[in-house]
Amino acid sequence: MRGLDVRYALWGAGLLLLAALPLFGGFAGIGWELAEAAGLASGLACIALSGSPVRPRDSVPPTLLSLRRHTLIGWLALLGAAIHVAGLILVDRTVVEYLKPTAPLYQLAGIAAAVILLALVLSSLAGVRRRLWASHRGFQATHVILGSLLVVMIAVHVAVTDRYAGGRGRRALLVAATIGAILMLLRQRRPIDPAPRPLASRRRLVFGRHTTGVVGVLALSALAVAGLLAHAVGDALREPLFHRGNSIPLDFPHGKHGMVNCLVCHHNYADGRGWGLCVQCHRSGRADLKEGVEARFHAFCLDCHRHPQATLKRHGPVAGCSACHQRPGTIK
Repeated sequence: MRGLDVRYALWGAGLLLLAALPLFGGFAGIGWELAEAAGLASGLACIALSGSPVRPRDSVPPTLLSLRRHTLIGWLALLGAAIHVAGLILVDRTVVEYLKPTAPLYQLAGIAAAVILLALVLSSLAGVRRRLWASHRGFQATHVILGSLLVVMIAVHVAVTDRYAGGRGRRALLVAATIGAILMLLRQRRPIDPAPRPLASRRRLVFGRHTTGVVGVLALSALAVAGLLAHAVGDALREPLFHRGNSIPLDFPHGKHGMVNCLVCHHNYADGRGWGLCVQCHRSGRADLKEGVEARFHAFCLDCHRHPQATLKRHGPVAGCSACHQRPGTIK
């Protein structure tokens, strides 16, 4: 821990603030909250591992974790991801719909993150590593690239889910911590000659002939995470890659929403076109509608319940799928 610089101090403070976000998420049941917290802990552990890779003691930035601790945290992150997925399914069976190809893009990003994390953990085993890579630099470059892709997928999943990263400040904190982790994956070579000759910038890093590819991937990853600050990007990632054939049953208790202006949802009544259903337009692929039914109506429910207007009373935190997706007439 000697030589801890300001980069690690600021980045660590950001991770601690992100770890405290469940305290402000609103309580939605013990099972749901534990599963969600396990997912957040797993994601933050992956960001922490990416920002503190195994390095020699006198490297720049300095090392934080030994190989043994790095590996242990990787296994714990994988366990947290498994608890996150399994816990949510046990609490709400409808969550299985988010494990299908028809899931929104940000949910597919979460699935991709779990797959990459599994690949990183298993390929770190000594026997597997020796079989897959002939050189340590090849292994190192591959892990750095996969690590950067992992934290991008995690940032997309956490930010667009909006469970803990709601609002500009929280999302900006998540983006800053993730980009910081990506940039700290870079490491300079240790000089062998006490008076070394100046090296070209691309040769100063430790990745050898893989340097150009690694730097390119890290730069693109940082730009992708920075793009999450744009509201339009989050809206686009709420849409599914493949549209489902049949709709999941939905019950909306109008009687419980008497304090909400009907035109908030049924805006087509304002211009005299109130004869149709919402999905007839929002699932029609009209060019003038920027959001489809999945993105639009999940935003209606979640945004209103998580960030309600001051005039609304007795709202409850909505979590899971079955809170809304029940057969009509079920919710009283």
